[in-house]
Parts: sequence; C-alpha cells; structure tokens
Amino acid sequence: METPSRVRRDIPPNYTVPPFPSLFWPPQSGSIILYELDEMWKFTLFWTLILYGLFHLGAVGVAVLMQGGKRMSSWKYLWAVPVVYALIAGAEALIAGTLVAHSRTPDLARYLANNSQVDQSAWDWHNPALVPYLPHQPKSLVGIATRSFCLGIALATGVTATVAILTLTASPLWRLPFFLASLALFHFLEFWTTAAYNTRTAQVSSFLLTSNWPAYAIAHSAATLECLVTHLLWPGSSTSGGVGRWTVVLVGTGMVLVILGQAVRSAAMIQAGRSFNHLVQYQRRSGHVLVTTGVYAVLRHPSYFGFFWWALGTQMVMGNVLGFVGYAVVLWKFFSSRIRLEEEYLVGFFGREYIEYREKVPTRIPFLP
Repeated sequence: METPSRVRRDIPPNYTVPPFPSLFWPPQSGSIILYELDEMWKFTLFWTLILYGLFHLGAVGVAVLMQGGKRMSSWKYLWAVPVVYALIAGAEALIAGTLVAHSRTPDLARYLANNSQVDQSAWDWHNPALVPYLPHQPKSLVGIATRSFCLGIALATGVTATVAILTLTASPLWRLPFFLASLALFHFLEFWTTAAYNTRTAQVSSFLLTSNWPAYAIAHSAATLECLVTHLLWPGSSTSGGVGRWTVVLVGTGMVLVILGQAVRSAAMIQAGRSFNHLVQYQRRSGHVLVTTGVYAVLRHPSYFGFFWWALGTQMVMGNVLGFVGYAVVLWKFFSSRIRLEEEYLVGFFGREYIEYREKVPTRIPFLP
C-alpha cells in the first residue's frame, strides 16, 4: 500500500487544492482538482458541520415563524416541525455524501488516461473493473447513495406525517403519507435485499424505481389522486356511523396485507439468494438452484404473491375502490403472463423436479394455479 507521501509525489504539477472553505468554483482553466484523502476528509467534515449548523438554524427559524403572533393553542401546528427536520436531515445526508465524491473520479480517470508520465501503479482508478461504479453507470455508487438518501427522506416524511395527522387531526388524508412511506420502504428493501444476498447482481436498477415505466408511475399517481379527491369531497365518509366501522375493518385488513406482502417478498428474495433475479432468466446461470424450502415450500412464486397482496393492501388502506380494482386486474394479467413465461424456462432448467414442485405448491394468487 502506498504511503500518502508517495502518492503526493505522483500528483501532476497543475494539481491544486482549494484553500478551505472555498469550493473553488468556478474551476480555474487548466487546473485539475483531485483531492487527496486527507484533503477530502477535512473538506467534507468541515463543510458537513457548516451545513448542519445552517440547516438546523433554518429549521428553528421556521418553527419560530410558525408560532409568531399565535396563541398557545397553536401547538397543534408543531407537527410540521419534525417534517421539516426530516427533510433537512435527508438534505444534509445527501449533500455530505455527494459534495466531494460526485465529480472527482471522472477527473482522475481522465487525467490518468491522458498523462502517461504519471506512475499509475500508485492508483487503482484506471482499472476497467471500476468503470461500472462511476457516475451514470449501472452500478454507480453515486446513483445508489442518492436514491437511498432520497428514499430515506420519503420514508421519514411519510411516517412523520402519518403519525402527526392521525394524532393531531381527524383528517383521513393520513393515508397519503402512509402510501408514500410504504412505497419508499418497498423500493429500498428491493435494493437492500439484492445487495445483501445476491450482491453480484445489485445495481441502480435494483431499486425498481423505473420498472415498467411509465405504467408504474401512472398507476401510483392515479391511486394518489383518487385518495386525495375522494377524501376531500367526502371527508366524513371514513369516520361516521356504520361506514366508519367498515372502514376500520378494511383499513386493518389492508395494513395486514401490506405488512404480510412486504415480509413475504423480502423473505423470498433472502431465501432464494443468488437464485433470485428481478428479470426473467433465459439461461441457467452457475449457482442457480431450485429453492423449495422456507417460504417456497408454501408459495410457488412468493415474491409475486408478496407484491400482489402488498399492492392491493395499499389500496384498501387508502380507501380506493377504482385503485383496488385496477391494481387487481393489471397485476393479475401481468403475473399470469410472467409466471407462464418464467415456468417454461424453469421446466427447461430443472425438468421433472420443477414439474413435481409446481404440482404440489400453489401460487395463492386468485385464479392462478
């Protein structure tokens, strides 16, 4: 391993380190800004502390302005303060994580490619194996970090707003931030379980944020709009009389389905490990085995089962009639055709072993064997 002094001797003559706390923007023409580890660490640490201070002062200012000139009863509006802090925490994490690292790697790779006189043995950046991890590449570390932090913001905001609206108001619109939190957790776990148990296939697309685009986005947007319009036009329909009692049953059932669906899908991905993939596999890969134990012993396609009932559960919680029917029809058609295609290949991969497994274990998705 090279010592810092050795690395410093290999730095080109036009390398410059901006004096702290300057961001050195815009860059000077002809200069190459490639932070060394000690400079990067100092720069990121101090700017993170500065940003923490500024953002939290801003949050305090928002809280004071909200209470200015109001009576003591205005405490009920304080639920907005944790929402503001949730957004700020996410922004802090996002900036701290990407402020320096986002643009440095391409600069360094470009310098090494154009300057053969530099002792490249002191660097690993020219290794082609690192290319997929650069910005805008399939396994981009910046892309993964950014999406994770944004999903963290969405989850924190959704949970905080759900609890605040439920405890401080009688509004049924807590369902909207609940849906946001459910979506954020689902997409984060899609990547996390892949990265933890099938590491080689983990990449930016493993979040499934743009899966089946734009139909996926349209479906969730329509569900959000239906919930918003329904509960704005008929705000008392979910809290009065007999309808309220039915609503409690429907919402409770929906909550159970959301939790059960998410748990089953994540468990399926974990137990399948390297044999799980978000895409239908047309060729049997090395290490691909037929998993028939655990959750796979009672469900033939547990990840599909989990998503199907998770999605319907979210619509029950939101009180969406049209959304429930639409999700059920679209998902049933999607999984029906996907299972048919996937099982053709699985029979080719595993032969009689899979045919016997298919005969014994059902999908437990309505009208699918």
